Amino acid sequence: MSVQVSYKKQTLLLLLLFLVVLVLIEGGARNYEFFFGTCSFVDAETLSEYNYFSKRAYCYASNNMAYENQPVLTIIPNQHFTTVNINNEGFRGAEINVSKTNSDYRIFIIGGSTVFGFYDDDNQTIPYKLNEKFKEKFNNIEVINAGISSLTSFEELYHFKEKLIQLEPNLVIIYDGWNNVHYKTTNEPEILNTDENKLQLKDFQKYLRTPVVLYRYVLLPILDLQLSSNLDPNNTPTVNKLDLYDPQISNSVASLWYKHMNEFCQISKEKQIQSVVILQPTLNHGTKPLTDYERSNYVKDIYFEKTFDLLIQKSKNLNDCSMVLDFTKVFIDVNNGIYLDDGHLNHLGNQIIAEKMYEKILPIVLEDNSN
Repeated sequence: MSVQVSYKKQTLLLLLLFLVVLVLIEGGARNYEFFFGTCSFVDAETLSEYNYFSKRAYCYASNNMAYENQPVLTIIPNQHFTTVNINNEGFRGAEINVSKTNSDYRIFIIGGSTVFGFYDDDNQTIPYKLNEKFKEKFNNIEVINAGISSLTSFEELYHFKEKLIQLEPNLVIIYDGWNNVHYKTTNEPEILNTDENKLQLKDFQKYLRTPVVLYRYVLLPILDLQLSSNLDPNNTPTVNKLDLYDPQISNSVASLWYKHMNEFCQISKEKQIQSVVILQPTLNHGTKPLTDYERSNYVKDIYFEKTFDLLIQKSKNLNDCSMVLDFTKVFIDVNNGIYLDDGHLNHLGNQIIAEKMYEKILPIVLEDNSN
């Protein structure tokens, strides 16, 4: 005697099977992305002492970090990965006490990926290491990592005005230079209008990886192939005029950076906030003795060198800031490998920068704490 299964049970079984398949695909996508996702410097010589799984875990976090581009580039708050944690305020690291007391001393460091941390655990970034230095002698000082990958001076100034000031900082450090020069930022970027009610892929990204993986590893390669087929059949490269040194472009980049930094200094002075601008070291603008690996990454770049020189020159006129520092030669006596590429550093490089920051800003902090 045959037993017929009702349509309702068949539907439930098919739905259950569909969910099982989705779970398997999602699990497979996450594992694929962890072990085979983009991880540019996983074999870099300057990362040879790093644990392989830690490097893969950071790449996984970096590839899946959710950002918001409206009104400017911002990290979506409350994201947690194995090596990277974004707190409820959108800063990297542990939660902060929004309501600070008069005895608390709050330091923010804002900048691009070199501040946020590149191939670093939360406790290996420049802000964290600076925080450790202060904790050796002070219980009331906290250093907060306000870095966001790809930030330029425009976004740094925006975040300072619209968010950091409201969190009652005692001291704000802007650590930058590389991104402005690298991106050849000559015009004020646009502040985009937000649509808080519009659902986007980023809203589901931290819960569901599969669509993101399919987009990154399936759809984008197909689109790249289609674009390649439309190129000049003779494969003649197109010359980008910005790749050539142009004094006018260099001056525009440096002038825009100065405009943003000058406004940062002026507002800080008005608000009685200590302000420090630091020009960061880079492989293409410095005097470090290079290792073989670093030398293999070095490319002579006249535009970069001359533009960075202009930033240094203009920074000397930032009179309203508490302190302006040039760190471009901070590695002059460091023989060990520290650069992963043109500007990202390994743990040793971060430690050196943090110690140098501590040395320079300590007098400001001590004076503030004595008042």
